[in-house]
Amino acid sequence: MSADVLHFAAMDENPNRIRELRLAKGWSQQRLADEVGCSKMQVSGLERGKPKLDQDWMRRLAGPLGVTPADLLPVEDNPRALTEEEWALIQQFRAGDDRGRDELQRVADVLLPFRDHPVDNGRDAA
Repeated sequence: MSADVLHFAAMDENPNRIRELRLAKGWSQQRLADEVGCSKMQVSGLERGKPKLDQDWMRRLAGPLGVTPADLLPVEDNPRALTEEEWALIQQFRAGDDRGRDELQRVADVLLPFRDHPVDNGRDAA
């Protein structure tokens, strides 16, 4: 008696970020399905890219996962994707009052023009 070898089709090299974001929350597929109001099989299929992720699914999944619909796209398909540091800075900006947001904007306006210039490490340019 010989054993059958099962061959699985490779995932479409991360067709979206649903699985990554779900696991980051520590959720099972069933938990996400319960939050979204669909079946575990539908979540499984969406994570594999079968069916393709459409706007309706993006809107349904984004809220429970705590992201924007665009954040469900692979990073290479979402040029405006934010890093964790960028997202934290935006959250701080949003949480600030008018004065705090104004001060943060002024600091950014002063610092950002210098980001492309090398630091001289205290040496004179003379």
